[in-house]
Formats: sequence, structure tokens, C-alpha cells
Amino acid sequence: MSDNAILAEVVRHGLQAVAEEMGAALIRTAYSVNIRDRRDFSCGVFDARGRLIAQAEHIPVHLGLIAGVVERVVAALGSDIAERTMIVTNDPWLTGSHLPDVVVLAPVDADGVRCGYVANMAHQVDLGGMAPGSLALGTSEIMQEGLRVPPTVLLRDGNVERSTLALFQLASRTPDMVAGDLLAQAAANATGAVRLAELVQRTGAERFHGAVETLLDATARRVETRLREIGEAESRFADVLEWSDGTEPVDLPVRVAVRVRDGRLLVDFTGTAAQVAGPVNAPRFLTTSCVLYVVKALLDPLVASNAGLFSQIDVVTPERSIVDAQPPAPVALCTSITSQRITDALLGAFNALVPERAIAASTGSMNALIMGGRDPRSGRSYSYVETYGGGQGALPGRDGADGVHCHMTNTANSPVEFIEREYPMTVLEYALAERAGGEGEFRGGRGLRRSIRLEADAVVTVHLDRTRHRPWGAAGGQPGGHSSLAVTDDGGRRVLPGKSTTALRAGSIITIETAGGGGWGEARD
Repeated sequence: MSDNAILAEVVRHGLQAVAEEMGAALIRTAYSVNIRDRRDFSCGVFDARGRLIAQAEHIPVHLGLIAGVVERVVAALGSDIAERTMIVTNDPWLTGSHLPDVVVLAPVDADGVRCGYVANMAHQVDLGGMAPGSLALGTSEIMQEGLRVPPTVLLRDGNVERSTLALFQLASRTPDMVAGDLLAQAAANATGAVRLAELVQRTGAERFHGAVETLLDATARRVETRLREIGEAESRFADVLEWSDGTEPVDLPVRVAVRVRDGRLLVDFTGTAAQVAGPVNAPRFLTTSCVLYVVKALLDPLVASNAGLFSQIDVVTPERSIVDAQPPAPVALCTSITSQRITDALLGAFNALVPERAIAASTGSMNALIMGGRDPRSGRSYSYVETYGGGQGALPGRDGADGVHCHMTNTANSPVEFIEREYPMTVLEYALAERAGGEGEFRGGRGLRRSIRLEADAVVTVHLDRTRHRPWGAAGGQPGGHSSLAVTDDGGRRVLPGKSTTALRAGSIITIETAGGGGWGEARD
């Protein structure tokens, strides 16, 4: 191994440590359960040209979102970011995500020379909009979803820009929580900036930048090698996202064609449903993120997460579709549901290219439950945001895991004790679903079931999919089970739609059950 390669590997681990330490700082300083305990955030490190050079193993859906955010923000500002300045934005057409995913980024200078940037994306619990959590159903344009902020100064000359902080606070039902989490994001960047500058100074600026080029090139060549191993191949697959036009169920197709040729991958979503007047639309950057995740998952899980990963991949998305939505389309469910359906369609296509690694469809949604109102114990507003695990799809030689976050999300769960301490709720049951996953030579994982009694009036929003269409099996395996949401109150028990926002009274019991994964292989085997 050459000296350049050895140095690049040392720098790679150093950069990874910077991103991981940023995450640790964010966990220690965040105010909300969602960031502090559930860890719904991601951290990245960038070179002086704004290219992603390291990302911590936090949230998979953020891989392609945070990757180009520095370049997009600098372009939107029209000039580079001044030293000791931090910028904040949550514009989905810059971040690629929904409004609660707020990005804070900072330049890093060593000896007066720009050596890179650090950034993090964290899910804020409430930024206004029609319902607590800023992820409501019933929206037809993004203006109804909450505060949307273009690239704006959060810190100037190292000092907090109080007007920016006040802007976020005024928009939120939980102003202290949002302010605390924003400052925690700034603290994480401050930690990352110090560590990155130390790494550059320790390595030497010229040797550092040379090592980064070697690292990016090695990643690109590694992806190319994996694609050449497949040879020349094509595949197509289609899945559906469950929707409603207000009166009747509607299936929105997600169609994808993949082609491998000469060590390059082309992914084409032509034929996917047009964007709708509802929050299941996704910006193009989110769709690209799903492609990168599937490439890593099925071709090379150990390949580095940096800009070199993208160099051999071309993505075609039809404009004004649910995979390339344009303003003012609402996008609240783009991460919780649309990303998972895009991923399932991609997995179905890739299964034909690498059948030895084929995986059945998993639970199919992040299974988000968002509740908010006024806590009678404190008199203050609250916002509970959580995504629930489900059944993983079975794999060759292995059953799917039970009750886990799958594919585009890997947040932690909220412990029962935290829920009951922080919010006016009582958890009555938390268990694996009784229904098993799909049958097969290897079975799909089981979903989760949780029952919660509301101790105060609340507005409840749910993001579920696979309520009508079961997660498909692979290699002859059977589909997994459905997901569902039911409410029991004075009027008896009733089933709520999988995508809904509903006002419920104190004493109501909500029971959510997530879908199981599909099976792999013929059951008779």
C-alpha cells in the first residue's frame, strides 16, 4: 500500500471521528427527547469545495440530503460563508427534507485559510403549521406546514443572532425546546470545527487535501468495481404509495428502471405518479438519497459515505412528480413514507440484479405518531414525535428482525418512562404484534404494537403505509402483515386512516400496530 493510501485511510478515520464527536456533542446538549434520546439527526464533514468527505452513521435518509447542502446553501447565498458565522435553513429545496429537519452549517478555517465545513441536520419537534409536530395531513401547499427559512445567519462573529432565534421561537408551539435544540446544533458544529481544524493542522493542509482527493477517488473506484462485477444488466420494478383523493383510496405508483453499463448506474423514475395536493411529495434530493442507500445496502455496505459514492450514479426524475416535487407542494411525509416506498421500489429492481442478496419488503413506513396539545401538569404546550419500528423483510439465510427501524431510519425508541415523564400520556402496552411476518423459507419480522392513553386533549397525526398493500416477499416468500391505527373512547372502538390528523379527548386510547416484513423463499422449503 502506498504512503498516499495509508495517509488517506488515517484521514478517513479522523474525519469519521469528527462527525461522530459532533453527534455526541449534540446528544449531550439537546433539549428535546427527539434529538437527545431518539437521536433523530445526522452530522457531516465537508472539504473546502463543499464536497462531503465524511458522515457519521446516524440516519440513512440524510445521506444524500446533507451531502450537497453546503454547495446549495452557498449558491443560494450568492457568496461564501464568512469566518465564525453559522447558517441555518430548513427549505426543503435546499435540504431535501421536510420542514422540521433543520440544517445548521459552519465554515472551518485553519490559520486563516478555509479548510472545510461542518453541518448537521436535526429534527425539531415543532415549527408551527396546522397541527403540533408540523407534520399534519390535510395540507395542499407547503405554506400550511410551518415555518420555512431560507439560508439565514444563526451566529455572526461567534455570537448568536437573537432575531433568528426569535423567528424560530415565535413560529413554534414549544419555543424553549426549539431554541435549546438550535443552540445544541450550533454547539455540535463548534465542536466539529475545532476537531477538523486540529486534524488539518496535524496532517498539514497540503497533505490533508491530497488525502481527501485520494479518499474520494478510492470510493468512486470501489463503487465502479462493484458495478462492473454485475456486468451489463437492466431491471424494472413498481410499488405503490397509499393515498386518498378525499373520498376514495388512490394508489400512487413509484416506478423505477435501473441499468448497469460500463461501471455506471442509471436509475430512472419515469412513469412515477405526478405530485399531489397532499404532503407525500418528495424533493429530488430525497430520492437521490434513497438511491445511495440502496447502492450501499446491496452492493457494498462498507463503502465510505462521501462524495465519491455519487460519481458513478445518474438519477433521472420526472419533474413535478412525487419523487421530484416542485414548490409549493407540501412535503411533510416525504421522509416518513415516501422515502420508504422509493426504497422498496429500488430494492425490488436491485433484487433482480443481485439475487444472492435479495431482501423482501420491510414494514414500509417510518410509522410516525405525532401528538401535541397542552400539558395540564405544567400548563405548557408539548409535541411528541416518534417513529415506530416494524418487521424487517427476510433475507437469504436469515429471518427478518422483529420490531426494528428499517432502511431509511434507525432512530432509537422513546422509553416508556421518558414518554410518561415528558408528556401527558400513559403507555398501556408495548409489544411485538401478534401477527407474524410473511411466511417463507425464512420468515419476515414481526411489527410492533403500542397502546397509549391520552391524559389530556390532543391533536394526533399518524403516518402509516401498508394499510391496504402488504409488504411483498422475495424469491417466492409470502407478504407480511398490514399496519393499522385504532382509537377507543366513549364512542367505542374505531379505525383511523393510515394518514390522518385527528383531535382526540383525554381518556382516548390509541393503538398503533406496524406492518411485518415479507418472507424469503418458498415456505415448503
